[in-house]
Amino acid sequence: MWRSAKFIDNNVAFSRMPTVGEIGEVAKSFDAVVVLVEEFELPYSLDEWKKRGVEVLHSPVRDFSAPSVEQLLEILRWIEGKVTEGKKVLIHCMGGLGRSGTVAVAWVMYSKRLPLREALKRVRGVRPGAVEVWDQMEVLKELERLLRSR
Repeated sequence: MWRSAKFIDNNVAFSRMPTVGEIGEVAKSFDAVVVLVEEFELPYSLDEWKKRGVEVLHSPVRDFSAPSVEQLLEILRWIEGKVTEGKKVLIHCMGGLGRSGTVAVAWVMYSKRLPLREALKRVRGVRPGAVEVWDQMEVLKELERLLRSR
């Protein structure tokens, strides 16, 4: 198992961006990857994943910002679909804290029906510092309100 991956449940992990040389190793453990970095941040082509049989959702989010709640829900539904198929999913951004940490917390809230506070505590338990900026916390609060209303 790739050491940089921090699992938040049996099928979903988040991490920093793998280097070009690590993609093969990561592909041995994961069937699907959510890439949150913008195109210019990528040191590799997304085709590198596809060549190794890894499904990719590229949903770029500007560094030190947050996805919209709509973008977040789209990502969560995609992850849910892959997990339902029995696949292991890696979520990655550049450093593995802000963008991927936000999606990881959102996944715990969405899949486990946990409140934000508990989901954040769980994710920060495996990766201290996850969720870095106010905008990220705000979208998670918005997601919590939305999930509670269902």
